[in-house]
Amino acid sequence: MADTRAMTVEEVRAALTGESAQLVRRRRTFRRLPSPPRCKLCAAPSAGIGGVVMRHAGFARSPGNPALCTKCLAELRKRDMSGVEIPVTLLFSDVRGSTAMGERMRPTEFHAFLDHFYRLASEAIVAHDGLVDKVVGDEVVALFFGGISGPNHAAAAVAAAVDLAAQAARIDAAPSGPIPVGTAVHTGEAFVGGTGPSGTIEDFTALGDVVNTTARLASAASAGEVIVSVAAAEAAGSDTRERRTVELRGRVEPIEVIVLRPAEVEIGASS
Repeated sequence: MADTRAMTVEEVRAALTGESAQLVRRRRTFRRLPSPPRCKLCAAPSAGIGGVVMRHAGFARSPGNPALCTKCLAELRKRDMSGVEIPVTLLFSDVRGSTAMGERMRPTEFHAFLDHFYRLASEAIVAHDGLVDKVVGDEVVALFFGGISGPNHAAAAVAAAVDLAAQAARIDAAPSGPIPVGTAVHTGEAFVGGTGPSGTIEDFTALGDVVNTTARLASAASAGEVIVSVAAAEAAGSDTRERRTVELRGRVEPIEVIVLRPAEVEIGASS
């Protein structure tokens, strides 16, 4: 029994780190099919013609767990193994001054404004092989790890963050003009997989200190800034000579970062 459990852990780890050739092939194939939303793990579409085709193959969107398809959910439950600790890079981006905006705008207008942010953020994340983990209030959270972004997931996340900030700074980002967003990227070990009460899998996400740290870095970013931890920058191969020390709420030790602005950097395509 112990051997079976160990094999299961390694199977899940291989899938999430990108060492599972089968899942890599499946994601590449499914991403060619229309249309979002997609399963967070295998990228099976659940809308459009692609969604119709995939539902016939057993990859329907799970009604109780819309972030996952029924096929992946069944596989996770069958293995009784929801996830593992792996290297992961997080991207957090949120709108600066959203409370004041919400007070000035009509609720419908504010909703439309946030929709523009969600769309451009999601497009930047997906374009750089990231996974949109959560859209909560005025914040978008993305995951980058081997199984979905390849071995250079830190570089992919930095590229996505800079792309996101550049798109948000455009005069036509929203009907009201540029969207003031602060963005952060951090990398480290996290639990990546299904979460929920024992015996259930309610979502597929990342948990751990790296997640909390990235969220706090994002809150320290001014509008138009991309704060990248030195750990993430070094993993991405970025220049880390100009460093800044940031004190974060809830952390004993400060963290070293570099600060990027879209107009001041050139970022290549992630691999």
